[in-house]
Amino acid sequence: MNKAVALANNDVVFLSWLYDTRIPDCLGFTIRRTNLQNRTITTLPAWVGFKGQSNANWNARTTDEWPVQKFTWRDLTAEPETLYQYEIIPVLGEAGSLQPSRINALTTDPVRTATRCGQISAFFNRGILSTQSLAHTLPKGPTGAPDYRKLIDRIDQPGDPLRNRLAGQLPGALQTLLKRAQQESGQCYGALYELNDPELMQALLGMPFVHLILSNTGKNDEVNRGNRQALHESGIDITDRMLKGDHIGHNKFLVYVDRSGRPQAVLTGSTNWTYTALCGQSNNALLIEDPTVAGFYFDYWQRLLADGAEQGSTLRTQNNQAFLDASNATTVWFSPNTEQKSKGTKTPGDLAEVFEAIAHARQAVLFLVFQPGKPSIVETTADAQKKNANLIVFGAATDPRAVEQYDTELYHRTTTNPDTIKHTDAMVAVAGIDDEFAFWRQELLKTSPQAHAVIHDKIVVVDPLSENCVVVTGSHNLRYKASYANDENLLIIRGNRDLAEAYATHVMDVYGHYRWRYTVQKHGMHAWSGLETKDTWQDKYFKPGPARKEMELWTSIARTRGAKAA
Repeated sequence: MNKAVALANNDVVFLSWLYDTRIPDCLGFTIRRTNLQNRTITTLPAWVGFKGQSNANWNARTTDEWPVQKFTWRDLTAEPETLYQYEIIPVLGEAGSLQPSRINALTTDPVRTATRCGQISAFFNRGILSTQSLAHTLPKGPTGAPDYRKLIDRIDQPGDPLRNRLAGQLPGALQTLLKRAQQESGQCYGALYELNDPELMQALLGMPFVHLILSNTGKNDEVNRGNRQALHESGIDITDRMLKGDHIGHNKFLVYVDRSGRPQAVLTGSTNWTYTALCGQSNNALLIEDPTVAGFYFDYWQRLLADGAEQGSTLRTQNNQAFLDASNATTVWFSPNTEQKSKGTKTPGDLAEVFEAIAHARQAVLFLVFQPGKPSIVETTADAQKKNANLIVFGAATDPRAVEQYDTELYHRTTTNPDTIKHTDAMVAVAGIDDEFAFWRQELLKTSPQAHAVIHDKIVVVDPLSENCVVVTGSHNLRYKASYANDENLLIIRGNRDLAEAYATHVMDVYGHYRWRYTVQKHGMHAWSGLETKDTWQDKYFKPGPARKEMELWTSIARTRGAKAA
């Protein structure tokens, strides 16, 4: 059955569509977006045209002229908190004289670019993964890539348009509970790892309702040292948690406690309170409006305070359990939670529960992780796919490798057929575009000599289009070391379909970015260099294989989105 679907989070809409048979003379699809709140219709922009054409000034055309020659697409121009509907229209003919074929047009259900997913609000940034846009925004540096020094000059300036575009709603999200405490005479209790963002620092300085545990960033505390002193001098309640060796206080959470002393909400996720985390990396944050879950975090905060900086046996024993909310839908784990302070052979309890969720996947496993190491969710996902040949896997992981660069490992497995982009039990390191060709410019891969553009998310999404969906996120890097050596928090959220779709959209956005760069890395300047002028581009989508299976996954949605479309 011909069908089109749309998934969304607060920042991106992910589109996918399916046809039973190929469309003769079709050179792609134009995509029309209707804002259902003001009834305006927009044809989505396009920046890449047909082979032999160019776009040196990076001026947007529309998909009427430069159509989409795929069966998935991402709308990166959608506005937050807006209700949209999309029409996918085949275009026929020849380049320069394309005609829409409305007889074959498909329309999605309404979808809202919402933050709210039940009691949870989810926020995602863009970071400098939007590298082609940056390549045309920033001046070139000595290497020919965009000048990272010009980037730093802008992303540490609150209100700068480039900072706003890269960070999205994250800066506002991180300040939500601080503003609530100030307005309602409440208190905020936080545990942070890195802190240097000027806007977020200003929100903390001198605030009597803030109670902060701030960990060190390495032996010399390079990132936090100056701001730590400023916070002490401002008079806020701050505790220095200075851990030794390679153990780190890796949390990034804030608990809101109302004026009567009752925990009400918690903000957590992968986002450090730095301008590189907001604007350079890919990150997420969650605001959970649940007194029970907030209470778990408040109790953990008090355990950290009582521990000093020992990560002692009392803290470890009290952390080593699953904390369940009243509905058993949300499980929270805290670290360190093992008896030993170094690697052991036994799987930590938090990761055992994550591994079990992956092992029971029936539809798909999606993930984004930072420095996963071994063993981690990557190996567990590979094992699950080996046992279930129908399981679809998409993932990306950032890991420091050769030549001291942060490369991205790309994972894609939709079948046991070896002719796939990537097996989950092997590794392909993907960087960015490092030379100019066709429509593309050399890309920016770092925000400073030490800070690279990395996937900093810690996300697993299991069966995102099922009512049995699972979302795993938090500060935990989803490897053993995070459980035995770090202060961490890990959330396992079951059955929240809107949240699963929001996180799946983020994963596919980041994955899609690197999927194209893998092709460039594999083929260099002989990679795909423009739209095809014949309808044979669609052939691979109409034969058994990964491309067809991917389309069938995303169009398998069979529900009415009351919460998203209302």
